[in-house]
Amino acid sequence: MSAQETYYLAHTARCKLQMAADRPDRNLRFLLGHAFTLDKLLLRVVEIESESSSDDDLGTADDDFDMPTCTAQRVSFRSHKPASTSPARNRSPPPAIPLTDSDSDSSDEEDVYEDEEGEDEGLSLQRFESATAKPPRMIADEDGSDEDEDEPKSPPSIPSDVELAEITKGAENEDLTDLYEHVHHCPCHGKKDNAPVVAKAWDIPQKESHQGKRLAVVQVVA
Repeated sequence: MSAQETYYLAHTARCKLQMAADRPDRNLRFLLGHAFTLDKLLLRVVEIESESSSDDDLGTADDDFDMPTCTAQRVSFRSHKPASTSPARNRSPPPAIPLTDSDSDSSDEEDVYEDEEGEDEGLSLQRFESATAKPPRMIADEDGSDEDEDEPKSPPSIPSDVELAEITKGAENEDLTDLYEHVHHCPCHGKKDNAPVVAKAWDIPQKESHQGKRLAVVQVVA
């Protein structure tokens, strides 16, 4: 990985880390992943800068040190005899130098370093869907209330004529009368001038399964 690519990836990782931290539905797993990636890239940047500075120092030292010039001369201690025209013998290659423990350790370190570089080249930042964006999973009710909800509900029962006679013998419900007048004169519910005028209203009691829905018997003014 070149120095320019390393700087670019480090800048990208820093920006994505800042964006993930500024989100209202931030995810700790994403933040840690971006942070670890940024730390690894910053370490690589430090290594590149240290290598470049060491190369500059070596180049400066080479410029300051002038190598002495010398001319190659052949010195012969033999008598002045005509040189032999026989072909020169091929020299045998030098013996192989056995590797020591330090050399093997250094080669292992180089292999590990190359593996890390390969991982850095294939490293990419991916964004996954946040857990808060997913709809919550439905948990089945052990009491079987879902089965009850699936069953069709019966409409509120309408009382018979005998029951209506008994209800109208009781006390009227003034709250129902006031509620009707309020809705009747409210423009939001569609004010109608030809609506009947209710004189009295009686509440019809309902079963517990039909709570929330109210039925009433009203006496209309003729």
